[in-house]
Amino acid sequence: MDKVIYRSLVKEDYEAVKELIGEAFGFNEFIKDKKFLDSVLNIYLQSCILESSFSKVAEKDNKVIGIILGDAKKDKNRLKKAHNIFSFAYSIIKVLLTNKKNKKFMKEYGKVQEAYKELLNGKENDFQGCIELFIVSGESRGLGVGKALMNDLFNYTQSMDVKSLYLYTDNRCNYGYYDSQNFDRIDEKEIQFDSTKEKLNVFLYGYNF
Repeated sequence: MDKVIYRSLVKEDYEAVKELIGEAFGFNEFIKDKKFLDSVLNIYLQSCILESSFSKVAEKDNKVIGIILGDAKKDKNRLKKAHNIFSFAYSIIKVLLTNKKNKKFMKEYGKVQEAYKELLNGKENDFQGCIELFIVSGESRGLGVGKALMNDLFNYTQSMDVKSLYLYTDNRCNYGYYDSQNFDRIDEKEIQFDSTKEKLNVFLYGYNF
C-alpha cells in the first residue's frame, strides 16, 4: 500500500478538493442541483485560495485525502493566480443567474459569512495568520494526516513570525478536534436558517505559539 505523500496544491487537485469540501461541510447533502453545487464548491475553494499564502495536500494511492490552506500576513507570496480569479468570478456570475431556490440557499450561505465577520470584528489585529481550509477525508482519519498537515502549517506560520492565528468552524464539523489540540474557543454565534428552520453554531478559534 502506498504511503501518504505531502506536497503543495496544484490545479489538478481542485476537483478532488471540491469533493472533500462538499462532503465535509454538508453541501452535497443540501444541494441536489449538480451544476449549482459545482459552482458553490468552486466559489468556496477559490475564495480560500485567494486568501492564502500556504498550501499542503495529503495524497495516498493517487487520491487527495487531506488539505490545509493558510495565510501569514507577512508573506507577500500568494497562492492566487489569474486562473483562480477568473474561476471565482465566473462561478459568481453563474450563481447570480441561478433559479430562486438556489438563490435562497446563497442568501442562507451569506448568513454564515456575515457571522464570520461579526466574530472577528475588532480582533483582526490580534492575529498574524489564519487557517483558511482544513479537511481530512473520513476514511483517512487515524493515519496521522491531520496532525502532519497542521504541523506543516505551524512550521510555516512560525517561520513567518506568526504569534497567533485563527480559524472558523461550526458544529457540523469535527470542532472538538480543535479543543483537543489546545486551540482556544474565542467566540461563537448561533445562526437560524429560515428555509430549513435549522440552527448552526459558528465558532472562532485561536492558537498562540
